[in-house]
Amino acid sequence: MMIYSGWQLCLILACLSISDIARAETVSLTIETRIKEKTLSFEAGIKSTQTVVVDFSMGSVSSSFTTGVTSIGVSELKSIRDAFSVDNVAISKTAAGFDAVGQTASGVGFMPNIDYKFAITVDVSSREVVFSGCHDGYPSYKIFVNGNVVYDFDQELLVALFGSCDTKVQPTTVKF
Repeated sequence: MMIYSGWQLCLILACLSISDIARAETVSLTIETRIKEKTLSFEAGIKSTQTVVVDFSMGSVSSSFTTGVTSIGVSELKSIRDAFSVDNVAISKTAAGFDAVGQTASGVGFMPNIDYKFAITVDVSSREVVFSGCHDGYPSYKIFVNGNVVYDFDQELLVALFGSCDTKVQPTTVKF
């Protein structure tokens, strides 16, 4: 067994680069769509969550999603037209870029889709996330990074659901 002196240990630790530390990092991003209880809002609650996990040690970006239900009397209708993906993935030792795309709709069937598309870059060496993109004006949207809210859009009226990705999100940089 080798025993190192204090200065030898410092030299060894100094050899660890930022990329070695970044490789051990995992960053979680969650995009949430929610109808808030307001005048002329129906079926308040979470409509979808898409969670994207960037694992720098594995060099991977993975995604999962959940959707809500629509209650009509005693019936609960599951969401329809669910399409959630992570596209255009590029990952290095310290940064990852990808598009998070989501679509869902009420089980009622005639309602338009809830849509969004965000271009996201995660840089662990600078501890920053940069995102931009678009979403519908209804419902409300939140983006979380490692559990902290970094984007919070308050829904407009229900008519803002018609159309696709009408609300533009300018490039935003946040620290995590």
